[in-house]
Amino acid sequence: MFSNNVISIETHTCDGLHVADLAKESGVTPATIRYYSRTGLLHAQRDPNNDYRYFSPTDVKRVQFIRQAQDLGLKIADIKAIFDSVEQGQLPCGKVETLVRERLDAITQQIDELRTTKKRIAAAIREWEENGEIATDNARFCPLIERLRPEGQTLS
Repeated sequence: MFSNNVISIETHTCDGLHVADLAKESGVTPATIRYYSRTGLLHAQRDPNNDYRYFSPTDVKRVQFIRQAQDLGLKIADIKAIFDSVEQGQLPCGKVETLVRERLDAITQQIDELRTTKKRIAAAIREWEENGEIATDNARFCPLIERLRPEGQTLS
């Protein structure tokens, strides 16, 4: 004898965006969304039926903010600090301005260092072109480099 009992399986759909959906809406890749989740910039909920991650529709704006902040040179830790301030009810604009100014100073220093390196490289190449063949008798590694002083001048 068979029973007429029917087992109903209730399906639950979450009112959020899955990783791929959030990525598409935000203009980034799913890998980027997962990275932001791992670093704590995004907080996913879990669907109890399938353990998939899902995000709030407001996370689209959050991802766009993250991208804009990164375009200004801010790092993940900086962006987390901004979000922490907002979550504590504070306006982070003063903090943001300080962070961006510090980033500008760091980039300016990097540019200066790169210009110095460029000059050293150009001087080394000129030296190599002017001297032609270099004897390798006393060289341990590469005489082209070994003949240069740290600041790029030759030892003569």
